[in-house]
Amino acid sequence: MSFGRTFRTAIMLSRMATPLRKDYLRRLLRRQPVERTLTTEVKVPHFGGSERLYGLAPGTVLDSGPLDMLGLHSRLNPGKATRFEYVTTDSNGRGLTATASFVQSRSPWEVAGPRPVIAYAPSTQGVAQHCDPSHTAAIGFKLFLSKPYDAIMAYELPVILHLLQRGCDVVFIDYPRDPDAGIQYYVDHITAGQSLFDAVRAAQSLGLPTNAPVIVWGFSQGGGAAGWCVENTDYAPELRVEAAVVGAPPSTLQDVMEHVDGSLVVGTLAYSIAGLMIQSQDMWEELWPLFNEHGKQQIMANITTCAGGTVLASGFEETRSWTVDGRSLSEIASHSASISAALGRQELGAKAPRVPVLLWGSRNDDVIPVRQVRKLRDRWRAYRTVSVEYRESKLWRIPGRLSINHFLPYYLHIDGQLDWAFGKILPT
Repeated sequence: MSFGRTFRTAIMLSRMATPLRKDYLRRLLRRQPVERTLTTEVKVPHFGGSERLYGLAPGTVLDSGPLDMLGLHSRLNPGKATRFEYVTTDSNGRGLTATASFVQSRSPWEVAGPRPVIAYAPSTQGVAQHCDPSHTAAIGFKLFLSKPYDAIMAYELPVILHLLQRGCDVVFIDYPRDPDAGIQYYVDHITAGQSLFDAVRAAQSLGLPTNAPVIVWGFSQGGGAAGWCVENTDYAPELRVEAAVVGAPPSTLQDVMEHVDGSLVVGTLAYSIAGLMIQSQDMWEELWPLFNEHGKQQIMANITTCAGGTVLASGFEETRSWTVDGRSLSEIASHSASISAALGRQELGAKAPRVPVLLWGSRNDDVIPVRQVRKLRDRWRAYRTVSVEYRESKLWRIPGRLSINHFLPYYLHIDGQLDWAFGKILPT
């Protein structure tokens, strides 16, 4: 049987085996408008929306194409980028398609042994499809001056280019989406971490050596995915995972909700609401009636724009203005057994780390409260399984809750974190 026929059969079986969501959920969380994908303006291979799959192994490549990624066409940092569609699983073990990119460095690798690959989980860029990192990497920056106002900002691209310049290959993910609603599985470290390992598996079909040492790397939302990978390397035991750099992970999601509320990036809580609602019909029926008309408009405005649009739509609002009874989102979560259970399932630290890890946070982080990063440090160290190094930025507090205390330390310490990871690579 041909691969194309096998793929079509897998999709057909999934549609027969999985009941469709009710029409109102599809209408509410509909797929993102095609005109915002910009695929006609830049060379970004587009594979359509996510699909449920059965019968194909996680890490199977379904399609691929060259990605015209910015920054790879100079003598300073030559490289080759490929965007691909592959098979992964959600947190309930159901197969689905996702997208990622594999970037091959052509900078010299001067350390003994094979060139490492960075399994890279990006920070939040927005949950709409046109915000995907492998899409924005070909754009860099773009303003949308028609409603809904929006801005694409590929703020992870400089980090990826620096990793390539240091001689590493990079595999970075776009984060999977629910196939019924087309909405990203936000606040879901399990699905994100699995998709990261599966993307590395898939890259081995695209030229990544199977003996390449893997360094897991993630910051903020990506720190949650990387943290899950640290605890669950047995998900992909064939990968040679040597070390992990985990930055400002949202390890206790309910605390993050309270900390972010009223800040410049409060709109990311709309991503969290949508991510919770797509977990089950019961969750949708519990959550959606709690929001007033303004709150519903805020949720829809944020899940259809990127992080730049989120700031414009909701910056400095308080989620208590979104709800019918005036409670904040964190208050709602703390009084709901089902929401608390869903968030608690994603908490990091319940399992021992399996590879050496550099965990870092920022003393005055205005997005991820540092107390939860310290708590994760203590929990991981208590297992005494591997070395857990902890570093904390002492950048002074910048007023305004503008997320500067969150992002600036990330860019200031990349080389030191990479040097630490290089020191953990074991010779073959």
